[in-house]
Amino acid sequence: MAASAGSYRAVVCEKISASAAEGIEAAVLKELPRKAALSDDEVRIDVRAASINFPELLMMQNKYQFKPRLPFVLCTEGSGVVREVGKGVKHYKVGDSVLFSSMMGCAAEEVVLPESMCIALPAGLSFSQGAGFHMGYTTGYHALVHRGKLKPGEWLLVTGAGGGMGLMAVELGKALGAKVIAAASSDEKLEVCKKVGADFVVNYSKEKLKDAVGKITNGAYCDVIYEPVGGDIFDQSVRCVATAGYARLLVVGFAGGTIPKLPINMALIKGFDLVGVRMGAQIGLQPELGREMMADLITMAADGKLKPYVCAEYPMERYKDAFKLMEAKQVIGKCCITFGAAGSSKL
Repeated sequence: MAASAGSYRAVVCEKISASAAEGIEAAVLKELPRKAALSDDEVRIDVRAASINFPELLMMQNKYQFKPRLPFVLCTEGSGVVREVGKGVKHYKVGDSVLFSSMMGCAAEEVVLPESMCIALPAGLSFSQGAGFHMGYTTGYHALVHRGKLKPGEWLLVTGAGGGMGLMAVELGKALGAKVIAAASSDEKLEVCKKVGADFVVNYSKEKLKDAVGKITNGAYCDVIYEPVGGDIFDQSVRCVATAGYARLLVVGFAGGTIPKLPINMALIKGFDLVGVRMGAQIGLQPELGREMMADLITMAADGKLKPYVCAEYPMERYKDAFKLMEAKQVIGKCCITFGAAGSSKL
């Protein structure tokens, strides 16, 4: 049945703010006009969950590399149920559960997308787990497989391991056969890291990474380092590269707020590769890489090797609480805003 013309509600950023806290307070729940007629290749989705990621806080401040035009709908990944399909849609039907990612915003009661941007929700995943699937695992896969060339049996160090990107890299690294060291700032976060497969954990608020990693690896240190934090944690990570050379230090982001400066002689002395990870831009240049990567990830999920950890869910009306949890750095894994029938969680 075709959707009637009208409106739906969405979480919207209407202005650029000086801080994340100001941006959260300025965000509004707003009525937006519904697209009345679908294009041939489009699907209309009743959104059930939208996942929050750190870049949303940066977008509110115009600090992210992608700068959407104001006003814009927040959140870049979600999940839901197909309500309507265009006459040319081949792979989905009304009632199918899907996950999706869109820089045009996903924190809304409905979205309209080309069917090519949708992926069937793997069996066994809740809507919130589906909403949190795309960005973390694709970033982790591109980092560890395409850029880090991670091999089974190698030592992998993941910093910021309690956050969404880090925790999914821990889980993915284990699925790929690595010996995984998860490093984070609290024992609570590290307990979750153990649950998703970390072989060893390090609380870097209590001890230096180099000392702890040296003990764990018997002085061999790490072949691959997944580093999304920046600042002092990056500086410490440089001292954890494998003593045998050929290590890959993956620059994933700067969630700590400080972009580090590397004394370039360290790369020469220690014989390691400094590798930039830009998943979104690279997939834009190589779409076939993205399709292959997602097919592999969906297979891993179907085999039970990947299941996003969701620490909190908030109904749409409490969207500010969800963003405040991220701003306070209290999110472990993923935090989601739920819509419609997802108000009662499947978790």
